[in-house]
Amino acid sequence: MNNPFSLEGRNAWITGASYGIGFNIAKAFVAAGIDNIIFNDINEAALRRGLDNYKEAGITNVHGYVCDVTKEDDVKALVEKIHAEVGRIDILVNNAGIIKRIPMHEMQRRE
Repeated sequence: MNNPFSLEGRNAWITGASYGIGFNIAKAFVAAGIDNIIFNDINEAALRRGLDNYKEAGITNVHGYVCDVTKEDDVKALVEKIHAEVGRIDILVNNAGIIKRIPMHEMQRRE
């Protein structure tokens, strides 16, 4: 019987998956048989931290890139690079975010 939860033969890009929730999503995808984990972070230091986390977890089918996902042209360029270096993106998890530890009523809306 085929496993309906198997991710064999698939590639997943999880934005901001150097640590935290995104990293744990990646570990779950690896456990489900994903072929490749692709992640990005905003700078080289964060990327290296992520690659170290994957190595420590024994995950070797990982591809990390520097990309600021708030910049549309950078994202488009990274998609092309991923297609060329890894293959198609079957699963996209938009996980990247910034934590601001201030009360919600003090936050300002951006347009």
